[in-house]
Order: sequence, then C-alpha cells, then structure tokens
Amino acid sequence: MKYIFEKYNHFDERDNRNKSTALIAIENEEQYGEYFITEIKNLNLHYLEEIVNSLKLVLSGNLQQYNFGYEVYSIDCNKNISSIIDIFTDDKIILELPTQEIYEFIRDWKDYLTENQLIP
Repeated sequence: MKYIFEKYNHFDERDNRNKSTALIAIENEEQYGEYFITEIKNLNLHYLEEIVNSLKLVLSGNLQQYNFGYEVYSIDCNKNISSIIDIFTDDKIILELPTQEIYEFIRDWKDYLTENQLIP
C-alpha cells in the first residue's frame, strides 16, 4: 500500500478565514472502493488512536479480531489479513490486504494529522 498525505491550504470566503485540510492519495485507490478515502478522512483522532492501539494488539496476537469503519465500509482485521467490506452491498468484500499495511496506513495518517495540527 503506497500513499502520501498532503496539507492543502485555502481561503474560505464564507467566513473570511485561511484554512487547512489534509488530503490522502493512495496508489491504485480505485481498488480500495469508491468511499475508502472519505471513510478514513472522517475518523476523529480519538477513534484513530483506538484503531491504532487495537491493531497493535491484533498484530501481536493479544486480540484475535478487530473491525472498524465509518458509514459505508467496515474493515475487518485479523492477525494476517484485513478485509475492506461494503456493508451496504450485502457485505461484499472489496479488497483483502495484509493487516500490517492497514495498521501502518492508519498509524501514519493519525501521526500526520497530529503533527500538522489538522485534527478533524
């Protein structure tokens, strides 16, 4: 899983303020499903911290399974494989990938938001 995060600065004319937001770009993002990036961007810091801590437990074998999501997708993780599941399409599995990759992605996203003060 290859990805980059970027800070986008813009002027909001509605309230005359400069604002910043974080963007996610994932290589071959279409394979993750239409709403994957939106789902991840909507996770708040507290939930991101919970996800990172829980995935550490899964990867170490101290927790058998963990799932997380926002509105459209559930990401079901065991020690080796994580499945991105569309809960509105009969729990269709969109993609399976190593749990280590999901862990690193979510951890890096949380760290990026924190370091750049872009907390949603």
